[in-house]
Amino acid sequence: MKRIQTPCIGAILFLVTSQVLLSGLNASTHPVVPRLSAMATLSCRGAKPGQHVELVVTVRNALHPVIASVERPPSFRMRTLRQPRLLKTEEGDVWLFRYQIIPTETGDFEIPSLTVTDTSNQAQVQTASLSLHVSLNGEPQKLTSRELARMVNLSLSLSEEVLKNAPQKEPKPDPTPKPADSRPLPARIGSTCWKELKAFWNYPGGK
Repeated sequence: MKRIQTPCIGAILFLVTSQVLLSGLNASTHPVVPRLSAMATLSCRGAKPGQHVELVVTVRNALHPVIASVERPPSFRMRTLRQPRLLKTEEGDVWLFRYQIIPTETGDFEIPSLTVTDTSNQAQVQTASLSLHVSLNGEPQKLTSRELARMVNLSLSLSEEVLKNAPQKEPKPDPTPKPADSRPLPARIGSTCWKELKAFWNYPGGK
């Protein structure tokens, strides 16, 4: 029995070793190519009308990335801050795209996802959409689980669990707008002149 088992065991070991060597050879001859990735971020989540907000898009594992267009709400003005810039980092090359957007109206707005194309191999990737709350005081709204999931690529259930353990403060409400003066123009002018005259009359003067 020993004479029969020894050649069988040797044959099995030979087959296993051959498979390991072949898999290692295939891995060395066909290296894994890193996938194209991109991320879009805003410099803030809450802004005032007229405030400058920066939109930054970082692209990794690309030779010649291109962003054909950036969709935005109609009430937003936008301009490109500079041409795409290649940064050398310890983790690899990173392409940087920078835009400046200026909201002109209050409300909750969404910047749709951006499509990044690597023209060297026509690979494409899309960023997550972004939310911006525009108000008179510039305070951001509470971070929602759906927004957190988009920002850091988490599952919705996990982002909900994270927010449960990270309480957020209530945003400050917008100041109540001052009602418009409905009095006729002569009455408003007379009232203003009377206030100024009264203030001048009560002025204590200097030494």
